[in-house]
Amino acid sequence: MYTKEQFSIPPAAMAAFVRRKSFGVLATHLGDEMFTSPLPLDLRGQAPDGLFVAAHIARANAMLAAFEHRPRATITVLGPDSFAPAEWFGTRSRIPTWLYCAVELSGRLEPSDPELTRQDLLVMMDRLQKRAVEGSTWTLDEIPDHLSGEYLKHIAGFRINDLTMTSCFRLNQRKDHSESLADALAASSDPACRELAPLVAQPPTLQSA
Repeated sequence: MYTKEQFSIPPAAMAAFVRRKSFGVLATHLGDEMFTSPLPLDLRGQAPDGLFVAAHIARANAMLAAFEHRPRATITVLGPDSFAPAEWFGTRSRIPTWLYCAVELSGRLEPSDPELTRQDLLVMMDRLQKRAVEGSTWTLDEIPDHLSGEYLKHIAGFRINDLTMTSCFRLNQRKDHSESLADALAASSDPACRELAPLVAQPPTLQSA
């Protein structure tokens, strides 16, 4: 992913962003053929060297053919984004632009056996359940065995190891009129714009000055 130093956020912030979203687009290849698939994901371990992604796809997904070759793979996780017209800068002498937040995770894809797939699925579901429903105690064990077993037969788990992470939070850094832009975003009816407003006002990036 193309980025610049002023658009990069610290590694801990990248990990937090990915864990908060827990959804991205996986891209990999087999020979000259590229495959992409949107999917939930679980970023686990500790930085800098212990991070890995656990996820799964449907066995019916044609991407599965690439897994046995343990290819390089990339997951792109996108945050809020918006077109920013010239008027939002409080001047008509600005070129319109696009604001966005993104993190890419790249590494070596390793297919998981059925038992590891089940374990990783349970860990991810437990985390997301408790985040979505306060005090949730739901588990996969509440599903009849024949139904959960049938579901698990139709998914293929994998991990992505040896991760590198890249970020691009393009938020008008090193340019003027950020206060006017943040105010315009905050006043918008679009939830993505309102989410961008405090980020533009105070970018979380390494070099925002």
